[in-house]
Formats: sequence, structure tokens, C-alpha cells
Amino acid sequence: MSEPAAGFVARAPARRAEAARPRLRLPAWLRPGLALPGAIMLVMLACGLFPEWIAPFAPTDMTDAILAPPGRTHWFGTDHFGRDVLSLVIYGARQSLLMGACAVFVGGLAGGLIGLVSGYGGRAVDLVLMRLLDIWMAVPDILLAIIIAAALGPSLTNTIIAVGLVTVPRYARVMRAQVLAVRSRTFIEASRSIGSSNLLIVLRHILPHTVSQMLVMATLGIGSSILIGSSLSFIGLGVVDDRPDWGFLLSQGRSYLTVAWWFATFPGLAITALVISANLLGDALRNRLDPQQRGG
Repeated sequence: MSEPAAGFVARAPARRAEAARPRLRLPAWLRPGLALPGAIMLVMLACGLFPEWIAPFAPTDMTDAILAPPGRTHWFGTDHFGRDVLSLVIYGARQSLLMGACAVFVGGLAGGLIGLVSGYGGRAVDLVLMRLLDIWMAVPDILLAIIIAAALGPSLTNTIIAVGLVTVPRYARVMRAQVLAVRSRTFIEASRSIGSSNLLIVLRHILPHTVSQMLVMATLGIGSSILIGSSLSFIGLGVVDDRPDWGFLLSQGRSYLTVAWWFATFPGLAITALVISANLLGDALRNRLDPQQRGG
């Protein structure tokens, strides 16, 4: 046997042992491309749930250090009242995450019901609801949110309603498409042939097949909902009280951008990091739940 062939035969058992060795499969969000956005989301959630334990100061604590730059005591500097910007950003996570999650729930629930009725209710119902949604979607999201928020008044609840209503058409479209795809399948016809009611068919067969897509839409929608809500706060139509969110902090900091860049920069970075992380995690969830994405 020649020398190269002998070397190959000698390495073969080692390769088989390497292939047979059990490998640790990490969750999707812990894999290299998603570890950073997953970690950012966990940090944001911790800040939103436990700001009292994480923030170095209370959001109402004022010092004599007015517009002090970042340093050892105040890592993100101070604002025009001498408050610690890092603490304000940490407390602001609660308002922003609460607003984004509740807006997604409102939009997903209303849009899901409309899409379900449109897809399962017959041609006439589908035609009417889809034309109404076309009119709804003809108005840009941010403009429609401004109109609703201005009519209701600035508050956290009204911001959730405004952002949630803006996102209703996109959830309705996705739900309708899923219902139309499922209702034509054989097992639906079989269930109907044995006398199952429409309510039973919807609860037992339609909804379970639409949950994954709606969950993906909800994950992707958190980032955009927070962005729209922050935009409303930025122009004074969102959360405007002693519990500021990131958009309101950004709005306050813009007046001092030339003399205290840190005041507006850190809330803006928090919004950017959260939106990008939510979108990346939503894409990963879609790739995992969508068979077509996995096949590609």
C-alpha cells in the first residue's frame, strides 16, 4: 500500500469517531448570528421588568450636575434637570416595551378577527372587508397614527390604541391569506361533510394552522410599533408624563443636541438597537416556522 493511501486509512477511524460524537444544538437565538440581538432583547426586557434594581438613580432624582457629560458617576451624562440619562433610558424601556407589546396585541387581535371573517365569511364579506382595508392602507401609517393620537390626546393608552389601529390591516391580510389557504384543504371538507359546525371548524382546524404566521408577524411588528410610538412621543402626541419613554427623551434632548449630544443620542441608540434586534429575531422565527423558508 502506498504512503498516501496508508495515511487515509489511518485517519478514517478518527473521522468516523468525530462524526459519531454528539453535537450540542444551540437554540436559534444563541447561534452566532443571533446571539447579539438575543442578548440585547434580554437586556431590554430586564430593564423593562426590573428598572428599580438596575438603574443607578431614580428617574426623578435631580442633581446640581446640569447637562454633565458622560463620566464615572453618570455613564450616559445628565439632562437639563440634572437627572441621570442612563437611569432615564432604563426606566424608559418599560414604557416603550409596554407600548409596543400592547399595540401588537391590539393590532393582532383586531386584524386577526377581520382576516378570519374575511377569509371564511364568503365572497361578499371578503370583498367588502378587503376594500375597506384598501382604504385604510391608503393612508400612511405615521400620518394615520398622528391623526388618531391627536384626536384622542397624548397618553400611554391612547398611544397604544393609535399604534394598534395602524397595524390592523397588515395582520388582517396575513390572517386572510392563511385562512384561504387552509379552508380549501381536504380535511376541512371532510370535517364539514360529517356535520361539524363552522365554529368548530374554525377553532379546531383553521386557527391552529394560522398561529405560527401570526406569531411571526407579531414578533416583527414589535419593532415597528415601538418606532411609531416613539415618533408620536417625539412630536408630543405620545407618552408625555413623569414616566418618559425613549421617544419623549429623544424629543427633550434634541433642544440640547449642540451642547449635550449624549442627552438625545443614548435614547436614540436604545430605540435603534431594540428595533434591529426585534426584526432579526422575527426573521429567525419566520425561518424556523415557515417550511418554505426552511426549504430555501
